[in-house]
Amino acid sequence: MAENALVQSKKTTKEGANRAPKKEADKTVAKMKGMSTKKDAATDKSAQAEQTTQQVDKGTTKQQVTALLNVYSDQASERDNARVSAILSFLKGIWSSIKSFFSKKDKTPTGMTSNLNKEEVLAKLVELFQCSDNLAEIAADADLMHRIMTEMPVAERNSALDCLYNDVGDPALLIEMIDLRFGVTVIDSRAETHDKLNDKAKAIALKEKPLDWTAAGLIEVYKVYTLLPQSDLDLIQCLMHLDDKSFGGAAYGYSNSTTGVYYVNYLAGSETMKEIVSPRNDGKGKVSGHSDHSSDRRNNTIMMDMTTAHELGHIVDGNAGWKISGPGSSMRNVSKWEETPDVPSRVVDEMIKSIAGSPYDGTLTDAELKIAKDVGIAYLAQDQKSYAGKWGSAVTALTDLVESAVEKSADASIDADALVDKLTNKTCDTNLLYHLWRAQGANSSHYNHNDAMRGMNRPFHQGYAGQPWFTFDLSAWNDKISCYQFRCPKEEFAETYASYHAAPAMGKKKGEMTPKGLLDWFVGEGYGEVIPESGSSEVEEEKSTKS
Repeated sequence: MAENALVQSKKTTKEGANRAPKKEADKTVAKMKGMSTKKDAATDKSAQAEQTTQQVDKGTTKQQVTALLNVYSDQASERDNARVSAILSFLKGIWSSIKSFFSKKDKTPTGMTSNLNKEEVLAKLVELFQCSDNLAEIAADADLMHRIMTEMPVAERNSALDCLYNDVGDPALLIEMIDLRFGVTVIDSRAETHDKLNDKAKAIALKEKPLDWTAAGLIEVYKVYTLLPQSDLDLIQCLMHLDDKSFGGAAYGYSNSTTGVYYVNYLAGSETMKEIVSPRNDGKGKVSGHSDHSSDRRNNTIMMDMTTAHELGHIVDGNAGWKISGPGSSMRNVSKWEETPDVPSRVVDEMIKSIAGSPYDGTLTDAELKIAKDVGIAYLAQDQKSYAGKWGSAVTALTDLVESAVEKSADASIDADALVDKLTNKTCDTNLLYHLWRAQGANSSHYNHNDAMRGMNRPFHQGYAGQPWFTFDLSAWNDKISCYQFRCPKEEFAETYASYHAAPAMGKKKGEMTPKGLLDWFVGEGYGEVIPESGSSEVEEEKSTKS
């Protein structure tokens, strides 16, 4: 028994000795396999790095952008993970780990292009966007566009979007881009686009029922916004499109202030959004109403571009409590504005002062002139909208008023029918009553339609129905941006603002479209910068200091 135990013990010891080398061999094999696996992984990463490098250096613009974004995002991800790790270490009180972490330099992640740090990656991305003539492929890729919008830092992202917007065909994406780039909420018929609005803006949107935008319209908005001071864009609550059959726009005013809500209309039939302002009746495809003469500075400008900037000018003015264009403002001195309250007797007296020479070329007797003034006062006291655009209806009303006044005067020397003819004769240069009708705000008196200012030494009209009447200097009219600026001082500021800021959209330098007097005032008040002398470089982007 003992012998057998001894033999068995020796056998076991021998087998153990025989197995030991096998275990060591297994470990060696495993180690070699591990090394092989690491080597294979390194080879794969090296191949990936080579592929990335080729995409960055030799791929299409889209491939290069995608590859560079991958590099930058991986760098940012690695940096964020390291930061989280460091914070956790700090919380555990391992100060040495934090110190070690912060002493490390940023390194390009393994498997990426080792020669590019994050600043170089961003610089190369911006260079690609600015130099490539084939950006449409990127602009059409919604996923890639969203990566650009969410993964790139603000400055580089904005540079990229400024290069890409003109090729984007998706209105919803353009709305996101405008919001991200300029902080401006563009709303359409979708209720979800109204979520960011305050209660006042939501009430306006609910009432006005904004329409959907086309990509072409939003591209035009984006273009103009790149020209406007960001501090002014920050005042905007939202931008709407309300009417696809006409042109123009409006900013909404309440209680002597203007909200940051406004709209711009454009003709849906023109996908390029290039309705051109022109003198009246100047052919199909052009719009009139803001320019009377080919020499006007606004002539041959893009209506939508100018309106987009013009309405923001009202928001800037309203945000300042209308102190920019209101009574006593320095701006009113440029065109020598004078204001008359909407009081019929005051208006008639001021109108007569503005008419050259004697009323009606001296054809009225003193008694007839008194009746003419009484008739004018009585006419203005009536509902202005009743005769808006209807001279025939106004003549009927005036005829009744003249006959009543003649009968009341009991002056047998006055022939009522003959006096009516005199007072309603549109061809008479100094026709007080025709001027009163034409100059009413309900008749869009800001235009010089039908020579409404003929026979006057100072143009005199009402800006808007129920609001003050104004006169201004004729020399300013002869050197104007547009006839629309003379509707009232508010419009003159908005036109000045638009003519200055939107000029590059028309291929001009900022200030080139603005008359010298208004330009000097605009720059002097800090709304723009001094324009370089001829031959100098273009004006740098200015920042408004008067918002």
